[in-house]
Amino acid sequence: MADLRRIRWDRFPARPKHHDRVSKNFWFGELMRSDLADRLGIRNSFTSVKHVRAAVYLCRSVLQPMRDEFGVFSPNSVYRCQVLERALKKKPPSWSSSSQHTAGEACDVTIPGVATLELARWVARNLEFDQLICECYDPAKGPSSGWVHVSLRPPGPKENRRQLLSYIFDHDRRGYVYVDGLRAMA
Repeated sequence: MADLRRIRWDRFPARPKHHDRVSKNFWFGELMRSDLADRLGIRNSFTSVKHVRAAVYLCRSVLQPMRDEFGVFSPNSVYRCQVLERALKKKPPSWSSSSQHTAGEACDVTIPGVATLELARWVARNLEFDQLICECYDPAKGPSSGWVHVSLRPPGPKENRRQLLSYIFDHDRRGYVYVDGLRAMA
């Protein structure tokens, strides 16, 4: 168990240990944790140092500020290997995901006691992000239904878009759709 908090994100080691500290309150293993991977016996481990470093940057720039503001939580999902992404989306072995989760650039978060829409709005006001999505938030199911997806590209050639979206159920289409802005299901 090493304390790697002082190592710059862009110099972070390629193969940290599960219990190495990444930030004040997060351990490296939390960036790979997946209940679905555990249930299906999928080894959800990073495939490149670039993805490790992107996840560390995301942790320090998004997850840690959220923890500082709202208290204890563990992310629902950060990194997802391609095998896990295919299992989650029920895709064939030949399919390859372009999700930012597979690059270590995205996290899905719910925080006990914090309303999903409130959390999304706080992120929009206070943090840098590429994409912020309020997903499956339905006030009829309670203020903490759904989750918040936040992606963040590390410094480099591609700038963060600051795109605000919601993923809500559309009764006319009888399915979920992405819409602009942060909002609840109607």
